[in-house]
Amino acid sequence: MSNDLQALEKFDVDYKPSTIKIKNESALAEMVESTAKYYETMVFTDDNIPEAKKARTDLNKIATLLDDQRKAVKRSYNEPLKLFEDKIKAYSNRIKSVGDGIKESIDEYESEQVKIRTGKINQLVDEMLDSHQLVPTDLAKLEIPKSWYTQSAFTKKGEPTKKTVEEVHGKLGYIALEKQRIAEAKNAVKDFATLSGLDPYAWENLIDQGLSSGEVIERIKQAVEQKKADEAEKEQQRIAKEEYDAAMAEIRKRSQEQVGNTVIDGSTGEIVTRIEQKETDEVMTFTLNITGPKSKLYELNRYMTEQGLTFQKV
Repeated sequence: MSNDLQALEKFDVDYKPSTIKIKNESALAEMVESTAKYYETMVFTDDNIPEAKKARTDLNKIATLLDDQRKAVKRSYNEPLKLFEDKIKAYSNRIKSVGDGIKESIDEYESEQVKIRTGKINQLVDEMLDSHQLVPTDLAKLEIPKSWYTQSAFTKKGEPTKKTVEEVHGKLGYIALEKQRIAEAKNAVKDFATLSGLDPYAWENLIDQGLSSGEVIERIKQAVEQKKADEAEKEQQRIAKEEYDAAMAEIRKRSQEQVGNTVIDGSTGEIVTRIEQKETDEVMTFTLNITGPKSKLYELNRYMTEQGLTFQKV
């Protein structure tokens, strides 16, 4: 292969730059200049517009002839260059195609090596779990840097280097400390919430959301204060209701009167309750002078009759 490279270094191209020369260029230049000056001096008006159009056509023909000659020379001049480029591109593509195939093989090899190194890193992590008092579920927060999988992170024998082992140890140590911190923070929050009379479960979850134990305890204090305020307000409302009910009962009591064994609302005339008479009730006689609307007196008469009371008009 080295001989091929040396031979390639000697590779060279033999070419001679072509010289493009216009025959009778002075005559061509003189003809172009005289033609240009001739038409530049012409003055066109409405009377000679056809002549102007013909002059324009003649000039375009001259310009076209010159351009066609230029293009023909360019094609002829470029033919050797195009042939040379096509040959070199073919040689280059042939070499590149082989190189691309080698690259695919290298990529496949590297991919397989990364899988092997990944397996060894995972095995190393598993072996270190017990020493750090961790379990596999604790590795959810383990972010493995890509540098652990590179060839430089392993020895020539394919084992993790001392530096790589130390980095894995340090990463797991950090996770263990964080696990311990979270556990202690949760215990502190749990104890404080329990002493405060609150369900500790919801408060413990705030630690998993990234809050410190101090922040959660402060929120628990605020919740306890709010709970006390709510209970005090409810108690005030209960007392106020009891006082209101008692006052209304007193008003109703004052507006009631007893007729026989029945309590009647004085404002509405409705029967509030009936008083059960004992069998040993003493029979008493009263002389009453009752004044009131006729309809009420009729109702009283009917009521006393229903109750078995005897009465007579005086």
